[in-house]
Amino acid sequence: MKGDPNLRARLERLASNAGDPPERGLDRVAARRHRRLRRRRGAVVTAAALAVLLGGVSLVVDGGADDDRVAVSPAGRPTGAAAQLPDTVEVYCTPAGPHIPVASVRPQRDGMHVRVFNELTTPTEVRVVKGEEWSGRLSFAPGMGTMQQPVAPGTLRIGCVIGGVEKSLTVELVDVHGYYHEPGLECPSADKKIQDTDLGEAEPAKSMSATAFNALRSKGFPVKELIVEPAQGYPGQRFTDPTDDPMVEVNRRGGGETVAFVHLQRLNDQPPSWRATAIDGCESFLTEPTSPGTTAASA
Repeated sequence: MKGDPNLRARLERLASNAGDPPERGLDRVAARRHRRLRRRRGAVVTAAALAVLLGGVSLVVDGGADDDRVAVSPAGRPTGAAAQLPDTVEVYCTPAGPHIPVASVRPQRDGMHVRVFNELTTPTEVRVVKGEEWSGRLSFAPGMGTMQQPVAPGTLRIGCVIGGVEKSLTVELVDVHGYYHEPGLECPSADKKIQDTDLGEAEPAKSMSATAFNALRSKGFPVKELIVEPAQGYPGQRFTDPTDDPMVEVNRRGGGETVAFVHLQRLNDQPPSWRATAIDGCESFLTEPTSPGTTAASA
């Protein structure tokens, strides 16, 4: 078959339209294709070597950041999984029983945050239980409400009172940021920790701090040398966070060590009123008051 004398010219024009400068012609097309193939092979070999060196770290060849993609450590566990736990637990009180969408939650700086959705037609009490003891409870009208619980991390039961019966579910409170520190007395090593429940002379007061000071005064303690603060397991904890064992801690002014805890009981809400029920403290502190006992309600 007779050859086409213009075939080479037409092929050169096609190569030019594909992106090759026409002056390079067909002689350079094969060379460029060979160089590209060699670079791709080199990139594949380099990626494979990096994968071996990094021990299982997956490589993303293209694409930007993906919010739905979780970084994976060499051990195969999501590195950010703990920090991604919700910082508020939602509790739905329904006629069929309580519903909590998550199994684990993390506390915030002031404790565990609870958002309650009361889908009943009457008020319900929401209770938080740690171990065998109530940590706190609060009543909620139909609708949505919130509360903070300064409860220690661990396995909790959270439930609603429905038709006079408490029904609860288990939730893990995971302190991923290390906010919580168990309040404790800072007694000398040879000192015992004792409790004094004989507080009959202590007057109730309108605030937790004033009630604690009245209890200390009634026992003859030098209140001018003491500071009363919330018994802080969490750095942002407040006096008024609802708990079944409200108490304040007593620290020495200037020294900072915690020498006692005053346990309190709420008498009523409106107007607010408290009374002291017991003082836990270092034996050397509780047995050596240095001022005469008085009772005076402070603001």
